[in-house]
Amino acid sequence: MPADWAKLHALLTRSWEIRADSSIPRPPIPLILAGAAFSSAAAIRHRWYDLVTWANTHGFSMTLASHLPPPPDIDVAEEIAGVSADGNGWWPVYGEQMHVPKIKPSKQAVAAALTLLKERWPQIAGPELSSVTRPSRFRGRKARRLLVSADPSAFPPWGTWYSAYSNPRLFTSFRLAVNQAIVPLEVDDVSFVTNSWSTA
Repeated sequence: MPADWAKLHALLTRSWEIRADSSIPRPPIPLILAGAAFSSAAAIRHRWYDLVTWANTHGFSMTLASHLPPPPDIDVAEEIAGVSADGNGWWPVYGEQMHVPKIKPSKQAVAAALTLLKERWPQIAGPELSSVTRPSRFRGRKARRLLVSADPSAFPPWGTWYSAYSNPRLFTSFRLAVNQAIVPLEVDDVSFVTNSWSTA
């Protein structure tokens, strides 16, 4: 639905900002709200595919997959396209402008959260996952991305280190456990890196 698309776009935009890689373009803007009234269902579907392609191409597929809502029972593109019978758009007024900015944590708070993760990693990640991963560091201006070193020869319960498509719910549960452990800090993205495992 439009609100879900807007939330996903806002989340991906925040993750893109945290990564701070100038070679990666901004995520495609959703065709919702006023723009949808002048767009066909085909154009709306194409824009959604653009967002999925962008996430897969630039390493944000795990973030996207882990935040997808349950599949709808309707053709969302058909519902979004044009206007309702009374001439008014039915979608809620929602967008990135309504996102409440997150507070930047202190360096001490970030350091304390990383120490806690390292000390309690077997309890947070579970015995199997913790044996092939290690929390490495927080990244981003507001420390909302956690980098985790991972054994390249191993596989996480959700499939691969770079995609959660096979079981996004398991990855969501893992990220929730991380966030519950580091309250009041919170991460939007957990990224796994395998090239530093031998020296982690």
